[in-house]
Amino acid sequence: MTAVKSKCLPTYLVIDTSLSMESHQDLLNDTVEHVFTVIGDNPRVSEFAHLSVVTFSTAPHVVLEMSDIEHVTEIPVLECSGSTNYGPLFSLLRQRIDQDVEQLNAGGRRAVLRPAVFILTDGEPMDQNWTGPLAALVDRGWRRYPHIISYGFGDANEAVLGQIATRMAFLAVNVEREKEAIVSMMTSLLKTLVESAGADEFRIPTEVPGYRTVPVEIIE
Repeated sequence: MTAVKSKCLPTYLVIDTSLSMESHQDLLNDTVEHVFTVIGDNPRVSEFAHLSVVTFSTAPHVVLEMSDIEHVTEIPVLECSGSTNYGPLFSLLRQRIDQDVEQLNAGGRRAVLRPAVFILTDGEPMDQNWTGPLAALVDRGWRRYPHIISYGFGDANEAVLGQIATRMAFLAVNVEREKEAIVSMMTSLLKTLVESAGADEFRIPTEVPGYRTVPVEIIE
């Protein structure tokens, strides 16, 4: 008799890798590596949360497809360049969510939970037509619409952070402490996944050190 696998939370770590993030490139890579190490060292979390890493600048890139962290042999290396475009990112996320959820369901999971998207950005969108792709991504008529948690620092726009989030949005309170903001965001991600794995359901982060919450336009 084949054992039924546990629940699974498809998790997307989405990182702004536009040119303005170049000075933080090494830190981004170090903190992403830390995320992989911590999850990989916690079998309960790695079984519960499968992870995909997506970067976005002028165009979005899936630098790690949806994976069981225990089976990842090479951690993606992030490189920063280009502008900050949101529309192509949201279109890609909708496409990937459909594909990834199908694959996880086919893998015999007891349940595939609603996907969770964690977005880190230091700026505003440069493209003008991103609200349409966002609306398609968070459309309640699409049964796989994700939870979106946004984190902004530097020149990030509070109103935009609230618009792209569906559950929680956070803005760093000290614009001069950008490195601390990156580390705190990654720590928040890890804490959320650990708590969610322990509860066997998605637990929404409500406080992040160094950030304040901002109003979310779309609330489930």
